Amino acid sequence: MIFDHDMTIVDSSYAIMEGFNSVARHEGLPEVDHDKVMEYIATPIPVFCEGLLGEYRPEWVRLYRENSVEIEKKLIRPFYDTVPTMKKLHEMGIIRAVASNREFPSRAMVHSGIAKYFDVIVGAEEPWGHLPYKPNPAMINEILEHFSINPDEAVYIGDSDVDILTATAADVRGIGITLGNFDAQDFKKLGAWKCVNNLSELVKIAQDENA
Repeated sequence: MIFDHDMTIVDSSYAIMEGFNSVARHEGLPEVDHDKVMEYIATPIPVFCEGLLGEYRPEWVRLYRENSVEIEKKLIRPFYDTVPTMKKLHEMGIIRAVASNREFPSRAMVHSGIAKYFDVIVGAEEPWGHLPYKPNPAMINEILEHFSINPDEAVYIGDSDVDILTATAADVRGIGITLGNFDAQDFKKLGAWKCVNNLSELVKIAQDENA
């Protein structure tokens, strides 16, 4: 099982909100609320910036990233069932991996305490470096090759349209999780194999597949 990071295994929405609000305060702009952040949570950062701050400026993104490291240490938290689910999947002998559009997702995962529950963590710059962003399937393909797994033996779980499109591009089954800005109907339209409301539901899916 391969997982997206933000809003799939961790709630990063409050960290993102505080990060953008630190930019807003610096620039004398109105601060944004959590509902507004959730509206744009899965969009590319230029769109995110326009939606939250009114326009996209590269210097704002740079400022956001400079501030976000310390903010994320304090505010990113695993969902309540992340650790129990990963422990159960480990007991079942299921490989657990992360494929994220973050450049170095392991940094955030170490601080949130969940890095140790995954067999490999892949981002745009780690561990193999310079991989294209999702929905390009390169991250998924690298993980499959690393473990010598066929696409039909894997699933990719994520909270957005990008994640389901990535699964389709990699020829693996996509599972949508409704912790972000997409619901079951959205995932169905995108062609997801299954949809879940929380991570713990994945244990039953794995049990059924291994029966």
